[in-house]
Amino acid sequence: MVIGSDTNNAKRGFGRRLWINAPIIFCIAAVVAVGLALYNYSETYYQQAQARAVSQAQDTIRRVMLDVSQVFYSYDSILKASIALLGDAALEALPEDTKDRLLSRMLAEFPYVHALLFLGENGEVRFSAGRERVPEQGFSGADFFSVQVSGALVGPYLAVTRQDGASGPEVAISRRVTYDGQFRGVAVAFIRLSDFRDQFTNIHIGDGNSIALAHENGRILTRRPALDGQGDFGVRLSATERARLAINAGTYLAVSAVDGKERLFVFQHVPDWPLDLIFGVPVSVIDQAWRDRMTLASGGAGLVCAGLLLLGVRLRRERVRRVAAEAALEQLSVTDFLTGLANRRRFDEVLQREFRRAERTYAWMSVVIIDADHFKALNDRYGHAAGDETLKLIAATITQHARRAGDFAARLGGEEFALVLPDTPASAAFEIMERIRIAMERSVGLEAGPPSTTLSAGVASTHDRPRPETWRVLFERADQALYRAKREGRNRTELAAAQPAAQPEPAETVAL
Repeated sequence: MVIGSDTNNAKRGFGRRLWINAPIIFCIAAVVAVGLALYNYSETYYQQAQARAVSQAQDTIRRVMLDVSQVFYSYDSILKASIALLGDAALEALPEDTKDRLLSRMLAEFPYVHALLFLGENGEVRFSAGRERVPEQGFSGADFFSVQVSGALVGPYLAVTRQDGASGPEVAISRRVTYDGQFRGVAVAFIRLSDFRDQFTNIHIGDGNSIALAHENGRILTRRPALDGQGDFGVRLSATERARLAINAGTYLAVSAVDGKERLFVFQHVPDWPLDLIFGVPVSVIDQAWRDRMTLASGGAGLVCAGLLLLGVRLRRERVRRVAAEAALEQLSVTDFLTGLANRRRFDEVLQREFRRAERTYAWMSVVIIDADHFKALNDRYGHAAGDETLKLIAATITQHARRAGDFAARLGGEEFALVLPDTPASAAFEIMERIRIAMERSVGLEAGPPSTTLSAGVASTHDRPRPETWRVLFERADQALYRAKREGRNRTELAAAQPAAQPEPAETVAL
């Protein structure tokens, strides 16, 4: 096994982790993007839902407004006709009962007009049709009369009158009567709201929606649907709603004064008349349409996100497998298959790296070269299989005693091993090697386990001699110390000389 980890590979490890997790990071980013898009779509769709509701309401109001305008213009037309009829000089001399019959015949042509009255200059009833009882004091105090007397208004005036017996609430439309430039009275047409309300029943407004015709004073004339079954006549709009209705058209959000529901109201002023058409769409209907759409959109987005995450997990798993395979191959390329220690290639890399670090920081670093004594004889005697077990035993012993963080062990080849000991002076490296040597010495001759042998070693350190020095020189000095241990009788550890050691004579050979 390789003792110590390569702490300088932090950047490489970070890049590898980033590459492994890139699919997950990308998928999470995509999920966030989908979520943001869904949120924006949610906001946009809600605005679109409101816009559609407003557009549909405006279409309905335009259709209803045409009908309402035509109806009230027809009411005004009967007033004009009655004024023209009663002002005809040829009819002036007719008895009053005859004039009443003429008004009744004219009234029959307008089924929604409940009564026609011709009032004198003081509000007294001069002619009438459809009204069986009239107040003795006349209508001098009624606003539809007083407005016309002043002459400030040119055209028809619309007013809401009180309930009159069984006829229910009415709308009065009055016109000023002038003959030969002189004020002669006021013509008034009364319309039962119950009859007018019937026209609202044929309007398709959609489930949950409401439509109301309101006077500009803020009181409802008729409404559909009606909570009281009579058009909710007289219900007063809130001050906020009345303020909104001051303009010709628009929208506002409010709680209905009739049913208490929050609605989006769309309103339009009826031209030439003091009336407003108000269409209400429940906010709950808009919300439900939005929820239905967002449920579908969220479901689709959820499936997309789930698919992205599953894809990301699968891609990450494949990358983890690939990195693991590459790491295994890389480890095999720098690992001795038999002992599990690092091989010579890895040893050279670590030695160079640690030597540069020691040079840069002026720190201690020691190298130990280890060789098994008489290994060839042991291998010949017990066989290669036993020799392999002995090499494993040596590797295990080295690993057991050199296990500090940063300690590094390698098999250089054959029966030769090495240690790189960062931040370790020569004396400490010598002690570590002695513990390894003694442990192997004690295992020699034991019946249990593989055949054992003694070890010889050489130790060299960076501060043993003046600088500059290269890592190769450091390695060679440790190797020379090993040869000296062999010459001195084996089973021993030698320190490299502080001064350059003499090279062995070429003729001298040492049996390993």
